[in-house]
Amino acid sequence: MGQQRLPGAFGAEFTGLDLTGPLDDGTLNAIVQAIYDHLVVCIRDQDLTPAQFAAFGRQLGEPMVHVEKDILVDGVPEVLTLSNADGRPERQRNGGNHWHTDLVFTESPASFTMLNAVAVPRVGGETGFADQCAAYSALPDGLRDQAENITVAHCYEGRRDGSFPTVYHPLVRPHPVTGRKALYGANSTCIGIQGMDDDAAAKVLGQYREYALDESVQYYHQYQDHDVVIWDNALTLHTGPRLEPAGGGIDPRVMNRVSVRGWPTVH
Repeated sequence: MGQQRLPGAFGAEFTGLDLTGPLDDGTLNAIVQAIYDHLVVCIRDQDLTPAQFAAFGRQLGEPMVHVEKDILVDGVPEVLTLSNADGRPERQRNGGNHWHTDLVFTESPASFTMLNAVAVPRVGGETGFADQCAAYSALPDGLRDQAENITVAHCYEGRRDGSFPTVYHPLVRPHPVTGRKALYGANSTCIGIQGMDDDAAAKVLGQYREYALDESVQYYHQYQDHDVVIWDNALTLHTGPRLEPAGGGIDPRVMNRVSVRGWPTVH
């Protein structure tokens, strides 16, 4: 097993692992520690079936079943597909093309999300990540102090029509395991701030997004075939690329995705 830094401001890469079966405690510990230390981890060369990918996810937490039932893998509901190659509507094809934190619209959001690269386009197709620890650290003192007292309202896809419940999460919270502070969920699914009118809330959240999405805190991962990329949703924002339907010179991009709840400890 080899480990090194990814070619960006943050992130780590593992080689020489095999995720097709159960991992020993030492290997799992190394992966979890790297996620907590580096926010994003890439494990190379993992040609996994959906069932194998789901089983790997279960070693890191409790798999979550997404609300978009028609893009789940048949027989493996823990796995959904992100694809431009199956004729799905634009809303689903590009549903991740905005900066967000996975499942922040639930009371118990995702801890880790992971993608397995099934088909990688020759050009483009990157996932962008933004380090929200660095964003928090870059805040001026006044904004940092204010952020500690802000509770943000979230809803699926930022909806305001009552079709999904509104949930509330603090804008800043210590990481459940490491205690590191980060901006949390300062993204396009925010629909307001508790105790503040909508216009004022939009202005305040816009101030924090400037730091949350500053180019200095971003890393874009260029996939290789069969990468497994895992990230810590408590400490990052991420965005998928905008995709046109595959065909006519446009390459397919197909990813299997698993999100889990729960925070494994490091021993």
